[in-house]
Amino acid sequence: MKKFYSTILILMTIFFTSCGVGDSPEKALEEIQEALNTKDAKKFSARVNTAKLFAQIYDDATIELAKNCEVYGKKYPKDPYFQRDGEFIKKYNAEHRDLHLNFARQSYDAYFDNLPAPKEPHENPYAYVAHEFFEIHKVSTATVENVDVKENTATITLKVEGNGSLRGIFVGLLTFKLGFEKVNGKWILTKIENIDELTPTMVDKAELIWINL
Repeated sequence: MKKFYSTILILMTIFFTSCGVGDSPEKALEEIQEALNTKDAKKFSARVNTAKLFAQIYDDATIELAKNCEVYGKKYPKDPYFQRDGEFIKKYNAEHRDLHLNFARQSYDAYFDNLPAPKEPHENPYAYVAHEFFEIHKVSTATVENVDVKENTATITLKVEGNGSLRGIFVGLLTFKLGFEKVNGKWILTKIENIDELTPTMVDKAELIWINL
């Protein structure tokens, strides 16, 4: 279960955002940041399709984890999750998909409900993940590197960098390609387009948390 806490925490770091001026997708990004800073669930949900986003991240990450299971198994021989094969990972994640996505939703609710951090993760794992995300968010900044807008879709390339603190060093330097869709004239974040590029780094970070929990 400790590994699962760390995996969900890494999932939630996908929501790192900062800066962003202008309108359209950039405006959406700015409002997402404001919602995260103020823990305004209504404002956040107006700009992020969380159900679609969490499901897409989970499903795309499962594909990448299964595809590279042998590589991760050799790199992390003490992690039983990677000591079988890709078919096992796909089956395991499919069987536990609802449970895992519900954990992500509960952690999301804990963040916006501003629940206090527990003394130990097992006392309230949702609040624990939410608190860690908030602390990581505070030591991270992001820069919009590119905006590619089409008629009803857009991609914002966002570089996220941690500061010199321990949590900031853990974040390191990450680049996200955020996929937006225009829904009824409003830009909504619906997917992370480069899960394949992010997965190896995310696995390394999740393993680091798992080892130290």
